[in-house]
Amino acid sequence: MHRLNHVFIAAALVAVVAGCGNNTTGKQNSAAPPAGPTSSAPVPAGPSSSAAAPAGSAGGAPAPSSASPTSPAAKAIHTAPADLTIHPNHIGPLKIGMSLAAAKATGLIVVNAGQGNAGPDTCVSAHWKGRSSRVWMVFNGKYGLRALDSFGNQKTPEGIKPGSTLAAVRRAYPHLTWRTDGDETPDARRTAGDALADAVKGDGAHYRINIQKSKVTDVQLESDRDGCYE
Repeated sequence: MHRLNHVFIAAALVAVVAGCGNNTTGKQNSAAPPAGPTSSAPVPAGPSSSAAAPAGSAGGAPAPSSASPTSPAAKAIHTAPADLTIHPNHIGPLKIGMSLAAAKATGLIVVNAGQGNAGPDTCVSAHWKGRSSRVWMVFNGKYGLRALDSFGNQKTPEGIKPGSTLAAVRRAYPHLTWRTDGDETPDARRTAGDALADAVKGDGAHYRINIQKSKVTDVQLESDRDGCYE
């Protein structure tokens, strides 16, 4: 009987020891971290290839604009006929040598009434539109515009106009000559008459400047060719 008790005690001790060992192993297993991420863990989202590019861009870079910057409208420059410059061979679009038809097309002239067509040897007089017939011009059928009068504030590039002094004319045109008119006064001492100034040699025209009492009264352009007027 005593021996049987020893057997029971020994068996009980073995059971207790085994129970303690299992409990320690369980605690170690429950405390250990997971071996690796589970398949159910969410994966961080990376850059999406389907992300929308900025509007108007093919590859993400801003597309250059095809619209050109708006430029201010150019101002049309218009000079009133009365303020045109008397150039050596033209006043505005009216040029010595141009045809009567071309002059009419400018809208700046009116042909004087009672004249026929401009034949090759015919002279036709006209005047600036809106002015009296005294502000004249004359055409030849073969050689075109022969002479052209000025008016208003028109002046030469050197500033010569009605009211200018003879001294100013001489300074502007040092090679001034005088139209032959029977006056035998030496050119250097003349104070009246038609002074001639060829500002540009070879352009087919020259200035005819009427002077009275050492003052300019009129500035005209005339052709280097004779004809149709004196």
